[in-house]
Amino acid sequence: MKKLFIFYIFSFASTLFADVVDIKADHFYANNINQVAFFEGNAEIKQGKNEFQSKKITVYFNKKRKAVKYEAKGKVSFDLTENGIHYTGKTNRVVYSPNSSKYFFYGRVVLIDHTNNRTIKAETIELDLKTGLADIKGANKQPVHFRFEIEDRK
Repeated sequence: MKKLFIFYIFSFASTLFADVVDIKADHFYANNINQVAFFEGNAEIKQGKNEFQSKKITVYFNKKRKAVKYEAKGKVSFDLTENGIHYTGKTNRVVYSPNSSKYFFYGRVVLIDHTNNRTIKAETIELDLKTGLADIKGANKQPVHFRFEIEDRK
């Protein structure tokens, strides 16, 4: 079991990104058959400037043991810098797909864009980092809420 754990950690860390990945949690377990790793209890993942904290982080692998999807669930807080834009916020669930460079934020999302000085509150936010497109949706009776500053006209 110990050898499997060490193998999985090295395999996991080498397949995420070019940067070093640091994961901490109270409990780790993996399922080799389904090619998935679970980090539970005070889970935290850091890669470069980006970090997520949540109750549970799940990492999904392909047959070549390369990470294809990351999911953070349960009181997720995050601090991200992508394409020169610094985001912080919180939500119930985040899914990141590295192959498509897409972030999916689900459930009472508060996303603060520090670079452009704007705040977005929504039920779901999908960010495509390759195209720069965003799809933002409100809840049933809760509209999407944007807050931003504009420059004074002179």
